[in-house]
Amino acid sequence: MRHLARLVLPLLVLLLCACASNTGPSPADNAASKHFLGAEFGKMTPVAGAQNRFSWRSPQFNPKDYSAVLIDPTVIWQIDAIAKDTGVSKDELQAVAKHIDAEFKSAMQSIDFPIKDTAAPRTMRISAAITQVKASNPTRNTLTSVLPVGILMTLGRKAAGSADPNVGSCSIEIRFSDAVTGQTLGLFADHKDGDKYDSANFHALGQAEKAGLTWAEMLRDSALRIWGARAQ
Repeated sequence: MRHLARLVLPLLVLLLCACASNTGPSPADNAASKHFLGAEFGKMTPVAGAQNRFSWRSPQFNPKDYSAVLIDPTVIWQIDAIAKDTGVSKDELQAVAKHIDAEFKSAMQSIDFPIKDTAAPRTMRISAAITQVKASNPTRNTLTSVLPVGILMTLGRKAAGSADPNVGSCSIEIRFSDAVTGQTLGLFADHKDGDKYDSANFHALGQAEKAGLTWAEMLRDSALRIWGARAQ
C-alpha cells in the first residue's frame, strides 16, 4: 500500500495543478489589456484567404455619412513590454510608429482623400496601434541564407509552418470610428512575418516598416473601393 501511495500521490498533485491552471481568466477577460482594441477584438472574424488577418464592419456604417478622415498618431501598445522582450529601444519603436503615420497620410493624399487635423462632422477617425514587433537579425539571416546547414534549417521551419527567428515581423490593430461620437465603425488586425530573402532584413526594423507600407496601401485601396478616387 505504501508503494501504491508513493505512485498515486504525485499523480494527484499533477492533476490538481492541471485543474488549477485551467481556472484562470479566459482570453475574453484579458482582452482589454492584451489588445489595443480591448474587448472589441472579439467582434472580428478571419479574413478569407489572408492568414493572421481579422476584420469587422458595423452594420450601421454608411460611406455616404463620411467625406474625410482624421488619422491619429500610431501608438506602440504596451511599449515597455515590447522593448523589454525584443531588445528594441523605445526610440526605435516610436520611429516605426512615425514611419507608419507618414505612410498612412501619404496613401490617402495619393488619392486626394481629405484629411482633417481635428475632429469634425462627417469625419472618420483612424486609430492604429502596433501590438507586436520583432527585429530582424541581419547577420544571422545572411548566414542561414547561404550556408547549407542554415538553408536546410530554413526549409525545415517553413515546412513546419514556423517563422524564421532571424526575420522580423509586426502586428497592428486599427479602429475606425466616428470622429465626433466615437462610435466604432470598423475593426482590423493583421500580423505580417517578413520574407527571409527580402532586402528589408538588412535593417533590424525593415520588415516592420515594410508592413506599414503594405497596410497603408490596403487603406488606400479600401478607400478607393468604398468612396472612389475621393470622398463625395
